[in-house]
Amino acid sequence: MSVGARGFVAVIFTILAVSFVATTAVLYFEYGLDGGTDWTAIATYYSHLFIFFPTFGILALIAFFVPACILVDMYWDHVPNGKARFMIGFMVAVLLALIGGNVLGTGGVLKSIFEIKPEVLIKDAGEPADCAATGKSACQRAPVLNALREVRNQSTRRAGMSKFVRDCSPDPLIGNHPQRQTLKYCFVTQSLAEAETCCKAQERFGTALYQMYQKEENLSLTGTVHRYLLPLKVFFLLMVFALAMLLALRHQNMEKHYKPFLPKIQRGLLVGAAAMLVWPLMNLAFLQSSGLLYGTGYESIYRDISPLILGAFVAWALLLVFFFFKSVDRADKDMENMGRITSLGGSALALMNYQTIVDYSVRFAGAGATVVSLGGLFLVVLVAFFFVVLQPKRTASGGLSLNK
Repeated sequence: MSVGARGFVAVIFTILAVSFVATTAVLYFEYGLDGGTDWTAIATYYSHLFIFFPTFGILALIAFFVPACILVDMYWDHVPNGKARFMIGFMVAVLLALIGGNVLGTGGVLKSIFEIKPEVLIKDAGEPADCAATGKSACQRAPVLNALREVRNQSTRRAGMSKFVRDCSPDPLIGNHPQRQTLKYCFVTQSLAEAETCCKAQERFGTALYQMYQKEENLSLTGTVHRYLLPLKVFFLLMVFALAMLLALRHQNMEKHYKPFLPKIQRGLLVGAAAMLVWPLMNLAFLQSSGLLYGTGYESIYRDISPLILGAFVAWALLLVFFFFKSVDRADKDMENMGRITSLGGSALALMNYQTIVDYSVRFAGAGATVVSLGGLFLVVLVAFFFVVLQPKRTASGGLSLNK
């Protein structure tokens, strides 16, 4: 493996890692140091942006480093017309990332809470003004920070917020349904309300944020940094998908020219796949939480395709398992086959219990995440980092020793 390939990958991965940390660091700097807003409520609500990338995203970069170096070196030296193919593919990925980041960062009328300066959010008094001071039931729309705080408080106490997401786009071919008249807690009014009342309040919530966003002086530093760095996150997601598929496509070439690296490649890809599966879960947790504040009456391609995104990530992870979960010792073939069967069964079970998984994702990795649950995630990151980077071997006495 050439020094050039390792250097190229190291530069790209370092830029990505710095961008992952930068967005969350700016969020803390802007919302956490002023003392007027709960920055952790924003970070956990948008955990797919502010929690995943600086933790599991960086772990995935570490895990995929050797496989990425092998892929670059392979296309540079062992694939016909590999240099041209690689450069064209790389430029296409960059272009798609720029387009995707621009569409996701600037499109739509629904604006994120972190796109508004904290001092503007603090001044928001709800509708009618100062309604929260006179009593929760008086609000047609509670102040933005109050509503966000209520989502966080309730999410930390229960696993299953989907029951509070109201149907704001009922089927016109179906008449009045009893569920639409049922009184349920509405986080935007912070009172019991029927579906229609809550949906109108959620519409006011989205409109209020959009009106704040329309004034340039209200825009936050976090939102600006996020918008500029979003293409790097899109590029990262495209890269890990392409990396797995290209290595699977070229696996015979890889086994022929890079046999000494196979154990590291296999371990890195499998740990990287496990790390990446956290992102669609956090993404689904965010979408469920957004239904509590913004409602479901708006058109959202992103929301509609999110179940497909989860399915794509599961299929991608299975691709890695089937191509790269291979035992070096032939005596472990039964364990290898058992691992593949277990992966298939677990994936099928996960898809069948889709809503339950989303509910628990909100509780432990989304708006309801606590220091304990996030600490558990960070512990997983550290343990995985130990096994990926240091790659300990078991000694004859049963202990662990580090590879040199």
